[in-house]
Amino acid sequence: MKRLIKLSSPILVAMLFLGGSALAGKRLDVMVMSNGYPSGPHYNLNIHGKDTATFSCNLSNAGSSVFISEYGTSTIEYVSNKRAFITELTVLDACAEAFDDDPVRVQLPYETEGYYVFARLRGKPQNSHQTPGDPSHVILIPNPVLKVCNEQGDPDFPYYTECPDPDGSLLTLGLVTTEGVYKTESTGFYRFDASNESKGKGKGKGNGKATDITGLFQWTGYVCNASLDTSGPEGVPDGVIDGYDVPDTYDTLDAWLADQVALESCTFYPNTYIWDIADLVVQSQEVDNDGAKLLKIRWYPVKTTDFN
Repeated sequence: MKRLIKLSSPILVAMLFLGGSALAGKRLDVMVMSNGYPSGPHYNLNIHGKDTATFSCNLSNAGSSVFISEYGTSTIEYVSNKRAFITELTVLDACAEAFDDDPVRVQLPYETEGYYVFARLRGKPQNSHQTPGDPSHVILIPNPVLKVCNEQGDPDFPYYTECPDPDGSLLTLGLVTTEGVYKTESTGFYRFDASNESKGKGKGKGNGKATDITGLFQWTGYVCNASLDTSGPEGVPDGVIDGYDVPDTYDTLDAWLADQVALESCTFYPNTYIWDIADLVVQSQEVDNDGAKLLKIRWYPVKTTDFN
């Protein structure tokens, strides 16, 4: 059964589709022969894997660098505010949970046409700590928990990086949880030279090419009015939109939601840049690190990116 936990009115019913993105005019032959990146202005984010026992994370003067655990899972929260005045990628919290109990937080300037996003694993390769002999790696796991809200005339809204209390001056759209409707995949980056495995070395070498991870930031789903939450297991509204709310005249939740779009009770966003669904959006992403020292992510504004 499809379910969504509700924060307040209206709410989101989300389907997160991940994977490769369609890049118009992309010259694959050129990118294959190069480092894998397109050309054009971009923002850099350097994700450093650090030993939690010896590294002291400093929140100041981090620049475009953030610091996660060399081994284990850390969280990065990406923030975009359409009305913010920032013009550069801004690190709000450089230190992951292992260092200060809070996730890394990064704010990106809002781009009307969105970004192409590429990642590349750098640094000296080494074998896995968790499973000796296996490749060291980083896996990005999209966490479909979003904080989304719209402006309601608050003059301070451009400075917000977090949705305020739902009872405040802003309208909170909702919270998508792992009980939503998702199709999820993970993007992994491995530093390992298979040719060495047969020689008993099992050690990676060289720098891998950049990988297109734009699909991790594309979203497909419905934004609906909370009045559609009319019933639950006990016959009363329960904070979710699911099969209990569907009238008997409909066979599926999807068919009912499609009609709600026609009635303007829901808006459907197909394959949309995730930060276009509201004025302020926060998306979190888990980073499962097994020994990688440096993952570089580049954000290329669509309107200034060249694939020739």
